[in-house]
Amino acid sequence: MRAVRFHGAGTRPAVEEVPVPSPGPDEVRVRVRACGICGSDVHIVHGVTPVPAPLTLGHEPSGVVDDPSSSPFAAGDRVAVAAGYGCGECALCKADRENLCPRLHIPGITRDGAQAQYVVVPARALAPLPDTVDFATGAILTDAVATPFHAIRSSGIRAGDTAVVYGTGGLGLHAVTILKQVVGAHVVAVDVLPAALERASRFGADAVVDASAAKPAREVRSLLGDGADFTYEFVGAAAVADQALKSLRRGGVCTVVGVTPEPLHLGLPQALLVAGELTLRGSFGCSRAGLTELIGLVGDGTLDLSGTITHRYPLAEFDAALRTLETKEGDPIRVVVEQG
Repeated sequence: MRAVRFHGAGTRPAVEEVPVPSPGPDEVRVRVRACGICGSDVHIVHGVTPVPAPLTLGHEPSGVVDDPSSSPFAAGDRVAVAAGYGCGECALCKADRENLCPRLHIPGITRDGAQAQYVVVPARALAPLPDTVDFATGAILTDAVATPFHAIRSSGIRAGDTAVVYGTGGLGLHAVTILKQVVGAHVVAVDVLPAALERASRFGADAVVDASAAKPAREVRSLLGDGADFTYEFVGAAAVADQALKSLRRGGVCTVVGVTPEPLHLGLPQALLVAGELTLRGSFGCSRAGLTELIGLVGDGTLDLSGTITHRYPLAEFDAALRTLETKEGDPIRVVVEQG
C-alpha cells in the first residue's frame, strides 16, 4: 500500500510503498478515506515534536472497516478513528478518561498513523460515522473539533454565559463555532491577525478584540463589564494564558488547550486568584464518548462545520498539503488528504 513515511528530523515525508498492516488481537484494519493534517504534523517534520522513525504520519482519520477481525464491527462500516486511545484497562480508561491514560497511543506520533491506504487500530478507538457525515468532516472531528469540544464540555459552560476564545486558528475557530451553535454562549474572539478576527466574526463571534497592539485582557474586561465567565487559550503561549486568566470575572474558569514547553508564568497576584475563586485548568484531547457525542451533533445538524475545510489534496500530493499549512498560503483553516 501507499503511505506517507517520515524518516526523521531534517527529512521531508514522502509517499512510499509499504506492506499492508494486519490486525492483531482486538484490532481492526480500516481503509482510510480521509485524514486531516494539522500543526502537530508540522511540528513533527520540523523536529519540534520527537517521534520514532521511520513512521507513517496521520492522526485524524476516517474510513471504512476493511478487516473487522473479532470486533463487533463489520466490513464496510463507516468509522472515525479517535486521535488517541488508551490501554483500556487502567482506572482512567474505565472512567472514560482514556485521553489521560499514561499509556496513551496517538497514531502518527507514537505508532504508524493513517496517511496511508490502511491503518490498524484497536476496535475501542473506533466511533461509528453516520451517512450524514462525509469522510472529510469525520476526519477533522477526531482532533481539530474534538479537542475544543472536550475543552468546552469539561469546563462547565452553559447557555448565556460569556466566553472568550484566545487564538482563532483551526482549534479556536471550531471553539467559536461550538460555543455559539451548541452551547449558546456570548463569544468574544481574540487574535493578533485581522484575517483571523474577520473569520471568527463570520463563524459567529459576537465581538472581536485585536491583541496586536496591547495586552487584550483590559479590553476584554471593559467590553464585558467585569470580565468573562469562561476563557479558552488555544495559542500555546504562557503570556496568552496569563491574559486569558486576567480576563475572568470572579468565579471564572480559564481552560488552557495550547501547548508550549515554556514555564507558565502568571502575572496575576495570588491574592486575586484566591479572592476571586478563579480556576485555571488544562484540557487535552477528547474521550471516545465525547467524540461519539460530537459526531451525533454534526450528524443531526446541530453543529454545522461547513466552510472549515478549506483545502483538499490526494495522498500523492501530501507534501503540497503540508506546505499549505507551513506557508499559510491561501489562509487555510483545515487541510484534509482524501482517498477514493
